[in-house]
Amino acid sequence: MEAGSARTLTVVEKQAYYRDSGMTAALARRYYREFAGARAILDVGCGIGDFGRLRPSPGIIVNGVDIDAGAIERAAQHERAVCVDLDASPLPYTDTSFDAVLAKDIFEHVQNPGHLAREVYRVTRRGGVMVASVVMARPQRVWADYTHVRGFTRESARLLLEDAGFTVEATWRMGGVPLSDRLGFTDLVPHLLRVPLFDAWWGSSWELRARK
Repeated sequence: MEAGSARTLTVVEKQAYYRDSGMTAALARRYYREFAGARAILDVGCGIGDFGRLRPSPGIIVNGVDIDAGAIERAAQHERAVCVDLDASPLPYTDTSFDAVLAKDIFEHVQNPGHLAREVYRVTRRGGVMVASVVMARPQRVWADYTHVRGFTRESARLLLEDAGFTVEATWRMGGVPLSDRLGFTDLVPHLLRVPLFDAWWGSSWELRARK
């Protein structure tokens, strides 16, 4: 796997943005279970590198890409992090470099999600798995984040990945159910959100598992 040199980017270095947006340990464990057996993982839209920081084994190599240069400086403490324009530039890796890819909360931020999805497909090995999390197309969810440019329905998220070449194996709801992390029931959240009332209160993202 070879990382190229990304061009210099002029970006807003977000500080307050990342203050309360970190990945929980329980959620990271859930994603790593989806990636069981993977040793080379790409974290697309890595932010400050929480996914690498929470990796369960030093034998797992996490590469991170993000457009925010300030975040990349922090992510580099935990991941092999590179600053990349995810809208306009190719991912700086050779074809089939990664066993697994996490694309958490990134497709709603880019102007050209199809380009990014195709790049993710290119760098994923045959048989590799990708997990994507995208914000639901609900105004209170989409516009709660000033960096969002769109939301996704379940169908539009599936079509995005399928048009890139992936086979979508599963889709589920996710959201910030109060106390789920502290009380240890994060894995039950997708099941709770099947109940329409709970979904209306707390459902915020569609998560998809796809395979190349």
